[in-house]
Amino acid sequence: MDESILKKYIDEIVEFGLKPSINLYDDNVLRLKSLLINIYAIFIDIKVEVDDNEYEVDFNYLYEDVRKNVESNFPKLTYYTTVIDCHKVEYKTNSSSNLDIDFLLGDSIDDISDIIKDLLEVKWRFENTSNTDAIWHFNFLMNTHSEQHLVDLLKYLKGFKG
Repeated sequence: MDESILKKYIDEIVEFGLKPSINLYDDNVLRLKSLLINIYAIFIDIKVEVDDNEYEVDFNYLYEDVRKNVESNFPKLTYYTTVIDCHKVEYKTNSSSNLDIDFLLGDSIDDISDIIKDLLEVKWRFENTSNTDAIWHFNFLMNTHSEQHLVDLLKYLKGFKG
């Protein structure tokens, strides 16, 4: 994999959390959607190696600051509903609703902010540790945290009418 492509996508995405009122694109939502799809495709195909070096980690981005910038860059995005564990939805023959579904209220601004916070760590690692370390953490953070935000957000954005 060419790390420069992943770095380019990460750099563009994190700008939405680092700077307020970005007007670089005709449609910030459409550009974000495209960038998220691109990093998700990289995540699906990525080959991960382990960097055995120990690095002193020294980065700190405040969630509140990231969220404030995200809110200014995506003022029309809001909350949405989603199904918890949609792969576990069961048909109940002896229930009045016939379906056993649990819904969750999602927050698109939180989704974007959390994704950006994780990508800021990956960006920092690209700049201060090694490409191998950065890619390992990208894969780890996607597997353990960002992937669910990304998938839920893309589903919301699919139906979003700005």
